[in-house]
Order: sequence, then structure tokens, then C-alpha cells
Amino acid sequence: MEAREYRRLRDYERTYWWHVGRRAMLRAVLETGLPKDPSRPALDIGCGTGMNFRLLAPWGRFVGSEASGELFAAGFERPDRPVVQARGEALPFADGSLGLCTFFDVLEHIEREDAFLSEVERVLRPGGFVFLTVPAHRWLWSRHDEVLHHRRRYVRRELADVLERNGFEILRLIHTMFTILPAVAAYRGLSGLLSGGKGKESTYLELPWPLPGLLTLVLRAEAQWLRRFEFPTGTSLFALARKRG
Repeated sequence: MEAREYRRLRDYERTYWWHVGRRAMLRAVLETGLPKDPSRPALDIGCGTGMNFRLLAPWGRFVGSEASGELFAAGFERPDRPVVQARGEALPFADGSLGLCTFFDVLEHIEREDAFLSEVERVLRPGGFVFLTVPAHRWLWSRHDEVLHHRRRYVRRELADVLERNGFEILRLIHTMFTILPAVAAYRGLSGLLSGGKGKESTYLELPWPLPGLLTLVLRAEAQWLRRFEFPTGTSLFALARKRG
């Protein structure tokens, strides 16, 4: 991804309703599924601009990793956390040295997902956790996925299978972004027809007031629902799993 697009995504990550809503959902799943431990050695793979470090702090002593040299060259401002340049398939950490690995919307970029997850399993101690998100449903594929260099979108069983065969026990696997699924599907289908599938930027919509605020409230309400219940479908999948043994 070009540095220009990274800068654009950084700006959106701060305030865009989708990112604000997703952070509320991440927090809801963490608070109901994983004991807090700020001393736990932890890694956020594909940390990007570091926007999630503050959210994750109660659950681990995090460092970040990024594969892209372009991102480092972009000179992003990050919280005071170390960030190493490394590919997820070759992490510079000792066997069994980490208690938690997170990777949000990363796995869909990886060509060899088994090699990636095997490496994550290697650096985790027995009983260590992974928490990840991926985009859901092949039929939602659009130019947004192409611009972001996605290789796949997942169905629930696929994600469960790849985690289980790489040594993880699934604790929770849920769909999220249920409330916006009809609007996302309609928009992506229509924009694909109108644009002919072409475009260089990810599809962030500049919505008129008061829609961004309303959508933020809707997704925050969905996050509260996820603390106790699940949705039958959605545009994303969240998985919390534990290393066997």
C-alpha cells in the first residue's frame, strides 16, 4: 500500500465511525473474554498507525510489528510503544515468549496463512491467546478489498478450520457489524457497477451530518449486545482463541 493511502487511513482511524465502532466491539470482546494483565508480554501484528495500543494496554505490555517499509518511511506518530519491522511469518521473538498476539484485519492479506499462524503459535507460550479480526463473506468482495490488497474474505467455518489446524482452541468466534450489513452490501454492489471495479482508494464515505454520529451510536449499541449475545451474520468476524497445551 502506498504511503499516501496509509496516511489517509491513519486520519480516518482516529474519528471515522466504522473505526470508532470497531474499537468499541474489540473492547467488549476483550472485557468479557480475556482477563486483564498489563504485564503480559504481547504483540500487535500489523499494528499500522498504532491506534489500538491504548485500547489494548490493560491486556498486555504490547509491542507492535509492521512488514511495510513504506509505513515506516511515512513517519507516522505512534504512542510510546516499540514497533519492529518484521513479517508475520518470521517474527523476531523467542519460542513461547509471548502471552497474547493480536492482529486486526491482517490475516486476509497473508498469502500463506498456515505459515503465518504457525509462527504465531511458535512465539506464544502454552495457553497464550490470539485475538483477531477478518472481513467476512466472499460475496461482499469489492474494489475496497482490492485496494487494500486482500487475498480473501472468510466464512466462519474457514476461519475456525485454519485456527484449529495450527494449534489453537477457539474460545469465541462471532460475526460483527451486523447492523450495517445491508447498507454495506448495497453500497459496494452499486459502486462496483458505477465504477466498473476501478479505483485507487479504499471506499470511505463522507456522510452528511448527522449520519456519522448515528452510525457510531448504532455500532456502540451493537458492541454492548456482543457482551452477552451473538449475531447470525455481519461484515466482519472476530476470533478469540488459545494455544493448545
